[in-house]
Amino acid sequence: MASHSEFGAKTTAEEVLAAFPDGLKGKVVVITGVGPNGLGAALAQSIAAYTPKLLILTGRSASKVETIAKSITTPGVEIRQVIFDFSSFSSIAKGSEEINAISGPTIDILINNAGVMNMPERRLSPDGFELHLAINYLGLALFTNNLLPKVKNSNAGRIVNVVSNAYAISPFRFSDYNFDGVENLPEDEQPSKEACEGFGIPYGFGYIPPIAYGQSKCAGVLYTRELAEKLKDTNATAFSLMPGAIETELWREMPADVVKSILSTLPMKTMSQGISTILVAALDPKLKESGGAYLNDCQVEDVQPFAKDKAKAEKLWQLTEKLTGTTFTV
Repeated sequence: MASHSEFGAKTTAEEVLAAFPDGLKGKVVVITGVGPNGLGAALAQSIAAYTPKLLILTGRSASKVETIAKSITTPGVEIRQVIFDFSSFSSIAKGSEEINAISGPTIDILINNAGVMNMPERRLSPDGFELHLAINYLGLALFTNNLLPKVKNSNAGRIVNVVSNAYAISPFRFSDYNFDGVENLPEDEQPSKEACEGFGIPYGFGYIPPIAYGQSKCAGVLYTRELAEKLKDTNATAFSLMPGAIETELWREMPADVVKSILSTLPMKTMSQGISTILVAALDPKLKESGGAYLNDCQVEDVQPFAKDKAKAEKLWQLTEKLTGTTFTV
């Protein structure tokens, strides 16, 4: 449960930051997916105003990250830029190594915001994984694991994973996570007909961009719950969240008819309203008792059964270790 029950869909970043004025002071914060006209940029600019010790901004484009870094002029806030590609395991390893070298003994807040949405054609990452899965989930999990010791060193470490209510479109497809073309998915791995209808997207088992996106976000919800469970005896925890419908660069691959359908069910938020739930997840001390929760409109919200199934979360954790070639030690 969050501290401020009055917060909701229209709550702004400024209101959240005012409610937790000392939550960022002297902290080390890492934000992924930073670029103009995106959530990462808005987060960086809002967080910097509350005097963190060190703000580490990451992204794939050096020029885009630099543009945001130069826009921050808050006295006393050190800004560092780390450039790497979330779709590549080797690039993530290099980026993680650089962050661990410059961050000091602790990372207080890790905001995993990098992502792609609705790639029109099935594309594979350099490591051979469907691109939504590679960036939105596998890269997120690997990157988090690489920084986890420093997050655990914090007195109140927070891992904030930006997902989407699109998680409800599809359970994780253990039988065909890469969309290789399995004709008959098990019933408990099939897309939700109700969600597909609600989002106005086609239903099927092959590569359908919003379904691939939804699966990757469902993986993020499951992973966050399992990570928080494994962190329960530490000072750190993790949350996933839906920021809302905000016109960002992430929408660049979205077909116009899908955008229209989404906007018919979800009111658009301003950028400030969009990052407010992220800030609640990062700063609200009362949320520690709800580790692993999914947030929407600044409040804890229940998720579909397939996104909180303990057995599936454990199975996904093991599969993630296999796919990334990494043992996740918590």
